[in-house]
Amino acid sequence: MHKKSPHILVVGAGIIGASIAWYLTQRGAAVTIVEAAEPGGVATPNSFSWINSNYSFQQSYFDLRHRSMAEWKQLSHDLPQLPVSFSGSIYLPQHGLDIEDFVDNHSAWGYRISLIDGAKVRELEPNLADDVELAAHARDEGAAETQDVARLLVAAAVEDGAQLLTGAAVEGLDYLGEHVSGVRTKDGSLQADEVIIAAGAATPQLLAETSYDLSLNTPPGLLAHTKPVPQLVNGVILAEGLHIRQKRDGALLIGADFEGSILEDDPASGARELMRRLGALISTNQAFILDRVTTGLRPTPQDGLPVVGRVPGTEGLYISVMHSGVTLAPAIGLLAAQEILDGKRDPLLAPFGPEQ
Repeated sequence: MHKKSPHILVVGAGIIGASIAWYLTQRGAAVTIVEAAEPGGVATPNSFSWINSNYSFQQSYFDLRHRSMAEWKQLSHDLPQLPVSFSGSIYLPQHGLDIEDFVDNHSAWGYRISLIDGAKVRELEPNLADDVELAAHARDEGAAETQDVARLLVAAAVEDGAQLLTGAAVEGLDYLGEHVSGVRTKDGSLQADEVIIAAGAATPQLLAETSYDLSLNTPPGLLAHTKPVPQLVNGVILAEGLHIRQKRDGALLIGADFEGSILEDDPASGARELMRRLGALISTNQAFILDRVTTGLRPTPQDGLPVVGRVPGTEGLYISVMHSGVTLAPAIGLLAAQEILDGKRDPLLAPFGPEQ
């Protein structure tokens, strides 16, 4: 006799929920994706969407992110239609960043990052306005158009048998004894063997009926999007007060930092400042025209590290919330599916459980 596939509800269809749902369907699980709006989520469309394992000052976190970079490449092989590229990143001199130490530390952990001189910088990014003497080049880093990735992962999961419910905001959890047996929406209850919450900033609200208290910060992330221009930027560029990449449609995507800054206080003036910095960084006869400004909330647990695993004291409930969701999505999807279906928790996830 064949063991019956478990029915699993995935709450949230951003990049994390979409990834978990796809990996579960690949393993034969019966999956229902419950999304309050449409596939793509809320934070995902407003992300810089950089794939990297830098600024990971704890090795266990670095290792998880580094594994996920490899899984991004595997995922791109499995689903070649995904809009993902691995063009590398250049770290220009910045206040508070010792480039040589930065390279030494990450190289010691097995990261493919190296010091490059001004000539190499110019070769990689010929449109930079100023010459630099020394920079860092991370060869395996990349970027994704993550709203499209999330939608494609959801579509692939549905093609493999998953069900998708959109416009279905979850209002609470259903219980059978101490076991979560499903969720409540305005249209009624949905039952399942296990519920996975991958709802980003909405996660604490969905956990309100449990005894688990998730402390979550949601710093804003301001991004300016230009009108499409000819190819000017080849990879990701990190400079003083600015990070930039060029999207597949030719638009330049620019932000100030990854932690929230005073620019977010007034998005209109913040965007003007970002455009000024862009003009100072990139030398071109092409006019930069601001197309739109987005501000996304980054769901960041209190210590800055992911929270992934079964909720203590509540059977049948699994959560996955983090601010490096873009980088971590494939590894989290793969390893969460493994834990949920096989009961085996990968050592890479060990430091990041809700009980930590």
